[in-house]
Amino acid sequence: MTIPRLSAGLLLIAGLAVTFAPNDAEAERRGKESQMLLIGIDGAEWLVIEDLWAKGYLPHLRALVNRGVRAKLKTEYGKSPVIWTTIATGVLPEKHGITGFVVATDEGDVPVASTVRKVPALWNIATSAGLYVNQVGWWGSWPAEVISGVNVTDKVQAGDANVVQPKTWETKIKGELAQINSQTYKSMFPGEQQFAPEDRVVAHVAPTLAASGYDLMVMYLHGSDPNSHRYWRYYRPQDFPGVAVDAAEAAKHVDRIPKAYKSIDQVIGRMVESSGTDTNIIIVSDHGFHALDEPIVKVVIDLDLVLAKLGYQTRTGEKIDVAKSKASAYGSRHNEVRKRVRFYVAGRDAGGTVAAADVAKHRAELEKALLTKVTYASGMPVFGVEDALPSDKAQGADFVVVVLDDGATKELIINGAPTSEPVKGMVENSGGHEGNPPGIFIAAGPDINTKAVMPATLSIHDVAPTVLYGMGLPVGQDFSGKAQTALYTDAYRQAHPLKTVPTYGTLRNTSEVSKSQDDAEMLKQLQELGYLE
Repeated sequence: MTIPRLSAGLLLIAGLAVTFAPNDAEAERRGKESQMLLIGIDGAEWLVIEDLWAKGYLPHLRALVNRGVRAKLKTEYGKSPVIWTTIATGVLPEKHGITGFVVATDEGDVPVASTVRKVPALWNIATSAGLYVNQVGWWGSWPAEVISGVNVTDKVQAGDANVVQPKTWETKIKGELAQINSQTYKSMFPGEQQFAPEDRVVAHVAPTLAASGYDLMVMYLHGSDPNSHRYWRYYRPQDFPGVAVDAAEAAKHVDRIPKAYKSIDQVIGRMVESSGTDTNIIIVSDHGFHALDEPIVKVVIDLDLVLAKLGYQTRTGEKIDVAKSKASAYGSRHNEVRKRVRFYVAGRDAGGTVAAADVAKHRAELEKALLTKVTYASGMPVFGVEDALPSDKAQGADFVVVVLDDGATKELIINGAPTSEPVKGMVENSGGHEGNPPGIFIAAGPDINTKAVMPATLSIHDVAPTVLYGMGLPVGQDFSGKAQTALYTDAYRQAHPLKTVPTYGTLRNTSEVSKSQDDAEMLKQLQELGYLE
């Protein structure tokens, strides 16, 4: 397969100059090496895969396992960006810098980005070794770093700058967004949420890049995770013996998880075909999935609209008229379960008219109204109330309102009148990965030992060193896992004794926040999936 080779020169990685100067011997070595393809599938679970295999589905995953190796992949941390960055870098979170879904700033939480990661990822390491690398869709890969090949980040559909490197490819891919969002890809990855559109980008772009050849290609697909969170009880109602399932809802959602897996399997099939037979393929997931103890309903409510309907707030469009209002959901997002309420107190809050001496009286009246005059259409209460914790007070709360979910409906009854205006969404999750259920590990290719038995300790920490070893590159001595050399054939191991380097160093000493145009939407989805409050 023809691979675009690099000439000697300088490559800028996140502002750092990295020298690459492949000599004739190195070019000859690379010409004889098999390609390496690493595919990440968020939340892929063996139970689902085996069930779909039994029904004749997922032929491409089945074919890879039939000619390769499968295992469970131990995981930890419970937060996808932390796990995926650990997989991509080989070092612990405290070293790579990504320790959660978001970074706290003075303006609020911001989703993680490539500028938060402090150390090189596989695509940086391989680039600096003079290899040709493509990256497509990895969590937290935006803004795009310059690498030897094409770097397609997870924000192509967000409308941001620097979503693809090089710029010629950014122009090309942005010019194909209408095709990417056509019915062909929408049928594979339905929905308007961020995760589905980005999977469409991967499905469209990755096979094209693969067909041109590469030394290393890294790609990521997400759709199996949110669908498993949302629809597990419809896919596996036997996991919820005491929970009634509406027949119409069941019919609507029973195929959601299988469809997500089938679509991902289609993309894998295209990648196998485009990459050719001389490719070592490793597929991993960050965690598995299981049923929650019971479905969790999350109601997304605009408390300010409720306060307005109770007479505690006057609004002009979206703006609160402080001089004519008594209270607000002070800095509380609609998705938050615990909402902070603050009175507009004269002398404390600009424009406030509530006397400090009257705060206790107004609080008692408002609490009574929230508890007795606001219900779901089912008759169940919408809110509970709590005293503000020190952390709530630090954010300006006088007391806290808690959104309840028992008997939740999209319609509220406020002062006896029905209204759906304050309810901005209602999401039910029935699948989760509490307790860190293991993910999947699949490997197949010309250098893979089909008789290899992976150890029970195989974990997310072993992926990066195992990939690097399979490319003939050194493994960092500061990696948190180890290269599973037994995965490869005797011939490969004899030709490639394990090499190490002390470290692959750092890209930056401090994390930097990058803000995307879809940050608010991303935060909303993470909250709906239960990852954030």
